[in-house]
Amino acid sequence: GYLAEKASTNLAIQSEDFSNASWFKQFATVTADVAVAPDGTTTMDRLVVGASFDYHNVYQSIVVGVGTNYTYSAYMKDDGAGFGGVCFGSGADHISVVVDLSTGLVTDTEVGSTSGTIYATGCEDAGNGIYRVWISGNIGSSNGYIILFSSDAAIPAVWNGGRPRYTGVLGEDILIWGAQVEQSTYPTSYIA
Repeated sequence: GYLAEKASTNLAIQSEDFSNASWFKQFATVTADVAVAPDGTTTMDRLVVGASFDYHNVYQSIVVGVGTNYTYSAYMKDDGAGFGGVCFGSGADHISVVVDLSTGLVTDTEVGSTSGTIYATGCEDAGNGIYRVWISGNIGSSNGYIILFSSDAAIPAVWNGGRPRYTGVLGEDILIWGAQVEQSTYPTSYIA
């Protein structure tokens, strides 16, 4: 049917396969195809948190326009961690959002010390305990990393480059699928 939204392009590659080499893992590993995704296929991946004090995430480098608004989104489901989020950028140039993966509520945001402007954030219920987590805004850098992370708290005690930093507990993971980066101020329908 007809969608009343603008045409868009997903700049993230391998947007459903986080075990692919285009996604870098930090203090985490990925187990592919462990749960049913919003499209009905068994293609959700598990972000397996490492048992160390650090951030626990996957990321991909994407070149963006400096000061240009983008929307970063991904589908997430709780698998023991309780909280997850999305970061646009890295280091001192970033914007980030944390959500409660049991309620779908945005619990915290973070802006870099050098640049970052949040236009909007959100968390949409996709059914079956899955949420589409998103953040819109811009940064003052062309290094537009998309970073999907887990968190141990609604409001992280320690942030590092747009990601929560905490001691991971084995078995406290999140499920991820459908990453999307688009030049927009709101998320459009998912584009594989």
